[in-house]
Amino acid sequence: SPKRLKTDLHFFRKIRKNQIPVLESDFSALLQSVLYTNQRQLSPESKKARLNSEVISIFSAFPVLPMQDSLYYELLALTAICGELPCVCADRLTSSKSYRKKVVTSLTHDKLLRIFSKDHLRGYRLGIRGKRLLRERAPERFQFYLSGHTDTNSIKSSPARRLRLHRIAQTYVTMLNAGAMIYRDEKPPVFVPDGSSPCRIKAPAFYDSREMKELGLEMVKVHGSRMVGSLLTPSRTFAVFNGIDAVPTFDTQIEQRGKIMLQNIRYTRTGVSHTPDGILLSDQWAVMATLLEDAKTYKKEHFLFGEGYEHFYFLTNDYHGETLLWLLCHPEIIGQLNAMLLQELQPPCRNAFIENDARTDAGAPILFCYLPDLPRLFRFLSALELLQMKGAILCFDFQADALRSLCGDRVEVQTIDFAEFERRFLTSP
Repeated sequence: SPKRLKTDLHFFRKIRKNQIPVLESDFSALLQSVLYTNQRQLSPESKKARLNSEVISIFSAFPVLPMQDSLYYELLALTAICGELPCVCADRLTSSKSYRKKVVTSLTHDKLLRIFSKDHLRGYRLGIRGKRLLRERAPERFQFYLSGHTDTNSIKSSPARRLRLHRIAQTYVTMLNAGAMIYRDEKPPVFVPDGSSPCRIKAPAFYDSREMKELGLEMVKVHGSRMVGSLLTPSRTFAVFNGIDAVPTFDTQIEQRGKIMLQNIRYTRTGVSHTPDGILLSDQWAVMATLLEDAKTYKKEHFLFGEGYEHFYFLTNDYHGETLLWLLCHPEIIGQLNAMLLQELQPPCRNAFIENDARTDAGAPILFCYLPDLPRLFRFLSALELLQMKGAILCFDFQADALRSLCGDRVEVQTIDFAEFERRFLTSP
């Protein structure tokens, strides 16, 4: 009867593993075995004893790889390629706290995921069943990370090593949410040694520092670099750094070698020759203010302001930063946005003593700062101070408070409505 069938299905997930002598692949036989078991006239005491014993759910006994567009899959996959995923990263994968809690509870209950907490760092790690599941069901994607004595497979417990894993994990989430390819089986094998055929970068792709280390001797030259990875787009190459909530420091010589290495690899593997730029990710805008204030003193970070990359963009590890990263990967959208902004402004003066993207009606220089470029912003503010001039910067409204606090009275902060930008460029028709 329907009522009896409903009762049988209720007990479907509560049957002990040794009571279901069927193959994993034979799901229909498994169901029949469960129905047959429940048809037996078990006493209430027997049912209670059975459920209170070593209860293992069907999903724990025979785990199935979740659908790739689900939060279940994203948590497992990101944990696999990062080694340890900070618990706070799960909040950036879904806006629903109740759904996130449900997913994490399910994965930990099925022993696919576990929570590791030590030295004030909390993160998700794969359980033994989770590792086995990903290696068996998707080896082309996860075998690289889940084999051997690697940082992602044999995780060290020292705070410094775990903090580096957390930096890379935060970067992965930012890249994923910005639309970049992150999985090995969907990216061109740019850093695979002895690659014979040239690679074509058709869409933004992120490679972490461990993937880059496959080059062996090439990467020995940049041992100790703060780089967490590289972002390759069809038209640009970026070295990616992530300070999280700290003010980063750089070894200029090591990072310069990293820059040259990245430029050479991009040319030899893809045939594209252009100078790489930098991206600095951070958890808070206060880091940018500190860097710009220190640049006026002996604490100046020379690699950021002059000796490193011509363009060094400051982005945050949140939705706004992900949107700006997406924009950075689409130069055609940047061109459309700049064209719209220039409709309300005067054209730039190319022969001026100060770099500018437009001018006010009074002739004052304007810098487009909605993609914060640290060296360019520093040069603009320094030139205004040196020439005793007034100017303006144009940024998104969520950036205004941070920029206004460090620009002083000489700079007028003009804003772009971020919600309007979303409606025009990010909303599908």
